[in-house]
Amino acid sequence: MTEYKDVVILYHGKCPDGFGGAYAAWKKFGDRATYIPVDHGDAPPEGLAGREVYLVDFCYETAEQMGTLAKRAKRLVVLDHHESARPLVEAVPEHVYDAKRSGATIAWSYFHPETPAPRLMQYLEDGDLYRYSLPETRGIFSYLLVLPFDFFAWDKFAHELEDDAKRVEILKKSEAYTEFFKALADMSVERAKKVRFEGHEVYFASTHPNITLRSYVGNTLYKKLPPFALVVTAHPNGFGVSLRSDGSIDVSKIAEKYGGGGHPGAAGFFIPNGSEMPWTEVADEGSDA
Repeated sequence: MTEYKDVVILYHGKCPDGFGGAYAAWKKFGDRATYIPVDHGDAPPEGLAGREVYLVDFCYETAEQMGTLAKRAKRLVVLDHHESARPLVEAVPEHVYDAKRSGATIAWSYFHPETPAPRLMQYLEDGDLYRYSLPETRGIFSYLLVLPFDFFAWDKFAHELEDDAKRVEILKKSEAYTEFFKALADMSVERAKKVRFEGHEVYFASTHPNITLRSYVGNTLYKKLPPFALVVTAHPNGFGVSLRSDGSIDVSKIAEKYGGGGHPGAAGFFIPNGSEMPWTEVADEGSDA
């Protein structure tokens, strides 16, 4: 069994916002903590007994899991913003829940209450909540697509964003990244198929598991065929399913039916290998099928 340090950070893995929250914790604890990426469908790691545990941009799906974790840990703190997780988050005595902020900015204000959030945190929130109210956010997220989930790399990047001249250089470089990733996303959109799922005829597409690409594809497709779209990514142990909605339907409720969760407009769940697919393909018009 892995021997963890006294402080353990469990953060939403494979997600810029989740890693941003872990980065905020790292800026406080450094190498005094153990940092573990986790995902929905995972069981809590063993070896957390007697540890100070922080769940960042993440909450386990069941009250049983959360209760077991709370009993084992010396201290449990949950920092989250996913609306489907709200009851479980608020059941933990030490928590911060705020659907209007992202996991990264919640974590930053929790771990650094006297320090204003750096630009990186602001961009993460703007993109994760799909506001894009800051003109530079799309470029920054394109750049993040090629940046490894490494604290030292992110720390360097965060400092560069605070320098006006270096930020201009980053944004100029990100233009090429943005064009390339948009081309990849557009290919997924062009190859999308219609399926029947949860009483709706919607578009189904596959793409790279990066959250920015999934969101672009999903949002493009639900605009073509409301009220939502499915974007699926392949993994060794199954399929990740992302749901993106126009707001007229709460896709987090759909995701919860399959063991997932999220927000009303953006949610997801996981289908293990060997499971029956919960949708059926709709034959193209004019097809002999």
